[in-house]
Amino acid sequence: MMVKEIERAGIDVVHVANMTAVSKSIGANRILKAYSIPAAMADLNATPAIQRQQRYNLMSRALEILNTDIKEQTVFE
Repeated sequence: MMVKEIERAGIDVVHVANMTAVSKSIGANRILKAYSIPAAMADLNATPAIQRQQRYNLMSRALEILNTDIKEQTVFE
């Protein structure tokens, strides 16, 4: 997967995914649990304003995770 290739190049990556077991199996180190399969970044049933806030919160969390020092594969909620 792309995540492993980017990490192999020495760049830290946060894999935002709803199927964290798949992310673990491919060897992603920083995994952030997403919303759902059809739309990982926001709840499709929410209003556009709420979806925008959900995406903002998820990406803010991903940036925090990039700055988190980890020693092993970690799934963040």
